[in-house]
Amino acid sequence: MKPLTKRVLVLNGSARENGNTDAIITSFMEGVNMGGLNVRAAVLRELTINNCIGCCQCRREQTCHFEDDMTDLRDMIMKSDVLTFASPNYWCEITGLMKTFIDRLYFFHHKENNHLIAGKKAIIITTLGEKDADYECQVLVEFYKRCTHSLGIEIIDWLFFPELMEKEAIKNKPAYLKQARETGKSLAGLV
Repeated sequence: MKPLTKRVLVLNGSARENGNTDAIITSFMEGVNMGGLNVRAAVLRELTINNCIGCCQCRREQTCHFEDDMTDLRDMIMKSDVLTFASPNYWCEITGLMKTFIDRLYFFHHKENNHLIAGKKAIIITTLGEKDADYECQVLVEFYKRCTHSLGIEIIDWLFFPELMEKEAIKNKPAYLKQARETGKSLAGLV
């Protein structure tokens, strides 16, 4: 019997349509396809995801207070083996779109639902306008480490793409697109 193909879910937290993050994601997804894995993207700017209100219904009843696009996203997450968090770096952090999405992952945080996400792998893709990614992304790195640790997710790769401030700056950085494609292609050997 042939093993089932692994699934990769790309979570696009960029607010800018057809910008640098979108271009990096497109190359990454091409690589994932070349590697023989199934890949799907969820573009957060196109979805309705309400802010978590801290009601803890997910702890008491294993359901969320909101019936919004996060309901389908939770299902996609549970069916995926690798989650790719892609977001520009805004003020040393992720975008508001990505933060709202991650806040809603609280559904998986507690013991009643944690088994639905624990054990998955993650890749972090970050674009930024600044040159010094190590310095500019310190807060972002710590944030992702803490979130994924609390959910039982293992980060298997980090991709930082600096000096991409203007919308089409990626056109001057073909090596970035190649790196994203090659990382996606090699993912089959990591999961």
